[in-house]
Amino acid sequence: MSYENTRDANQHFIVVTLNHKKLSLKNLPDFSFEQEELIDFLEKIHACESVAEIAGMCTCNRTEFFAVVHSVKDGAHAIVHEIAHHSSVSLEEIRESLDVLVDAQAIEHLFRLTAALESMVIGDAQILGQVKQAYNLAIEMDTADRIFHSLFPPAFKAAKRVRRETGLGKGRISISALAVDFCRHHFGDLTKITATVIGAGKMGALTAKYLKDAGVKELRITNRSLDRSLELAQQTGGRVYNFDEMEQIAASSDVVVSATAAPDFLITQSMLERNKSQRPNNQLFIDIALPPDIDPALSEIEGVTLIDLDALRETAQVNEKLRTRQIESALEIVQEEIEKLGPWPLPFHIDDIAVGLGQFAHLIYQDEMHNLWDDLPELSEAQRKAIQSRMKRLTERIILTPRRNLRQHKAIRRCPNASKCLAELFAAECGAREIPDPEMVESQI
Repeated sequence: MSYENTRDANQHFIVVTLNHKKLSLKNLPDFSFEQEELIDFLEKIHACESVAEIAGMCTCNRTEFFAVVHSVKDGAHAIVHEIAHHSSVSLEEIRESLDVLVDAQAIEHLFRLTAALESMVIGDAQILGQVKQAYNLAIEMDTADRIFHSLFPPAFKAAKRVRRETGLGKGRISISALAVDFCRHHFGDLTKITATVIGAGKMGALTAKYLKDAGVKELRITNRSLDRSLELAQQTGGRVYNFDEMEQIAASSDVVVSATAAPDFLITQSMLERNKSQRPNNQLFIDIALPPDIDPALSEIEGVTLIDLDALRETAQVNEKLRTRQIESALEIVQEEIEKLGPWPLPFHIDDIAVGLGQFAHLIYQDEMHNLWDDLPELSEAQRKAIQSRMKRLTERIILTPRRNLRQHKAIRRCPNASKCLAELFAAECGAREIPDPEMVESQI
């Protein structure tokens, strides 16, 4: 069942998103919803005449609402107005903090989000489950209908393909995320681990968040500024300690991550030796501060492992090279799966051009392959398959961006002469046809 077959001509799919790209970790909690609050919100919005379907999700890094609406203006206004009311924030302020995506852009956002391409840490393994929970809650509340059922499952399929075929997310490039990965590698299960984060700045805050998401038994936070510690603890559920208690809590923790701007060492070998009776047998210290917070001499103590910033950076550089290739492949997979939805909610003449461009490129590919086999009959079957695979992939990559832009460009979408101009630009075989009536085009938008 394609998206087009499920869609009423007057309905649109929209996404209202507040996320880490526009908001800091400090401000995001202002727009969060507890589960009961979220349910009440969805019920209220679903009761609006302009909203046919609605789902929502809240994480540490984002608040997202997905909706099928009869009017983009009225549906988006209802959602944004209710978010402002819930958060006690003015409409003017909230409009600067969120994005409203419509139809093609909203669909692509859903697929990219589910595939962890929109996450603060690209490849975040948790986001797929979080989007599934949002979809399942909408089903339970009876706020999901045909369009949601035609969009969310394909998005899940795309995300699984990305995870299976690219390995995206296996190599972190964020220093804070890498620090927590080292913890997992060192301890395995973190649910029995007591972790201390020293420093409540950006790096410390991110590390605390990742440790919380990793499920540590206890998260301890200490910082010179008590207010900053309390603020971070509220966001992560950590327990605050005064800075003068740092020696005791560091010595008694399984893992300590330090991320301050202190000019001298905060944790020394003598400090651990003074508190030897409190120490676990297996301790991990991770120093992500510059200059270093932890004395390198700690590595000489039996039962202590020290990871410094240089080791984390070296791993990040290796992972970054892998990540670039993985993201390119992931984007191609997402676009392939979106294409399978069938015609998008776009004017039919533009969709025909996009489809025709793909078909024309495929005909060129086939023609060149036949010519190549005639010119090189000595090629083995294995060589033919390898060349065919590479050429097909090259053809798809060349037309991927132009075809996507055709379907998303607002000016092209509203131009009644677009089909003729674009067909003449590319080739007659790409769908040159009689120019649609302008009124008919507008009715399709």
